[in-house]
Amino acid sequence: MRDLSKKTFQISLGAMLTVLSLLLLYCAALLPAGRVTLYFLSSLMLAPLLYERQPRAAFFVYLATGVLSLLVLPGLLRSVPYLLLFGHYGIGKYHFEERHKPKRAYLYKWIYFNFCMAIVYVTCFSAMAGEGLQKLALPWLILGAQAAFVAFDFAYSQAIRFYGRHLRRILLGN
Repeated sequence: MRDLSKKTFQISLGAMLTVLSLLLLYCAALLPAGRVTLYFLSSLMLAPLLYERQPRAAFFVYLATGVLSLLVLPGLLRSVPYLLLFGHYGIGKYHFEERHKPKRAYLYKWIYFNFCMAIVYVTCFSAMAGEGLQKLALPWLILGAQAAFVAFDFAYSQAIRFYGRHLRRILLGN
């Protein structure tokens, strides 16, 4: 089994995860449908590092992916969902779950998610949202965001479990 604490392995794994994240973000920028799913999948590229208790390495992958997305993606706005929510949510989730009991961690994750969504709404909602979303009243958008949080957090947790049960031994050669 490879030792994830070795710097060369961390760097090469981080580079691969950065490239995969960037590829998913590029697809999100080009494809007309499925953008939220692709942003979500790009956020999952941090899961192996978080599962292995390497939040610092995960942060650097997030940072590298964010900077590269600003340079590579067509249009700066295509990077915003990753930069302001999807990219760092897993890192925040990791820290809240490591430091707090489940109910308190869930509350903190909910506050964190809503804070990030408010920033996305204020900074770029009108430019990124489709015409149908723009016509919805704010209370419906807020309600939809709460449902999205529950689904996002649950799916992220399931993906981390899937990594631990199935993908870890493939990736680490165990």
